[in-house]
Amino acid sequence: MIKLSISLLLTVSGVLLVVLFLFTIYILVQRKREIRFAEVRDTFLQNSAQHWYNYLINDEIFSVVLVPRGRTQVAAIETIFSSYLKSITNEKVEHKIKEFSNVYLKKFYEKDLSSKRWSIRMNALYRIADFRIEALLDTCQQFEKTKISEEEYFQLLKIYSVFQPELFIEKIEESSVSYSESEYRRLFALLEDDVFIRLFKDFNSWTKKIQFAAIDTAAVKRNMQYIDQLKKLLTHEMPEIKIRALKGLYEIGVIDEIDPYVPFVTSDMWEIRLMVAKIFQHVPLNYTYAYLEQLLQDENWWVRSQAAKTIVEKREGIAKLQQFLESSNDPYAIEMAQETIVRKRGSK
Repeated sequence: MIKLSISLLLTVSGVLLVVLFLFTIYILVQRKREIRFAEVRDTFLQNSAQHWYNYLINDEIFSVVLVPRGRTQVAAIETIFSSYLKSITNEKVEHKIKEFSNVYLKKFYEKDLSSKRWSIRMNALYRIADFRIEALLDTCQQFEKTKISEEEYFQLLKIYSVFQPELFIEKIEESSVSYSESEYRRLFALLEDDVFIRLFKDFNSWTKKIQFAAIDTAAVKRNMQYIDQLKKLLTHEMPEIKIRALKGLYEIGVIDEIDPYVPFVTSDMWEIRLMVAKIFQHVPLNYTYAYLEQLLQDENWWVRSQAAKTIVEKREGIAKLQQFLESSNDPYAIEMAQETIVRKRGSK
């Protein structure tokens, strides 16, 4: 029994050693391939960088040396295109990248979408969206019919939002996948203005996450087209919607009338009163001082503080606060006004 056990143990050990040896060889070969891939990619980068600059920036004639002849050169072009798209905003450059990608990169990413490796498929989806490869839209729709992950479906939504906004709206309406607010914001940020505004027309039909993301995206875009849409939400029954709409209006920073905001000066929620005090930063003091003086005497410290800041930042702000000190009997408001004046004078 002991001899058999030793014999079996030696056999098992031998097999494990062979497996370990083969695995080590595999790792070394893969590592060598990666190093070689990086070397070829970097060489192409160095040799073609000036050609790309001349073509994209200096409007020189397109050279066939820029056409990729393998995966390593595609990887190099990805690096170049991503660098230009991140570092500059230029419609002419973006158009050239799009034009090139639809002709010379299409076949590579089309093949990648059928890869068994998730990372390769995801990279292809990222590049299709980044480089605006519209020629692969039909391929993407066919890809959606296969068994894909939530991450892949999210990238498809980004592609649809760029190439087919109507389809994008349909997809998020029927989607069984729920994303976070930040993910929805990433999707909405890519929409054209006329499509984005449609989210507000059927506002109450969306989930809370989509509603919140739409409001926050409007604030980030800071487009005056969204002002009327956000103002309509000030009468919404949900307090959180009102607060976010007020914040969005504050971020856009264009207040054409104060009547819609006056009722919120006496809101039961301090967060709403705080946002009104911020919004009044965008309105001349002679229109808002009476309301800011009321907010300066608010029971909430944050509201008092913001009201004082809004007043003092105006040209006649310090004088107004000094007048308030002479007439007020509210110790908390007086203390806030004094501190704000001192800080303002100390910052000069």
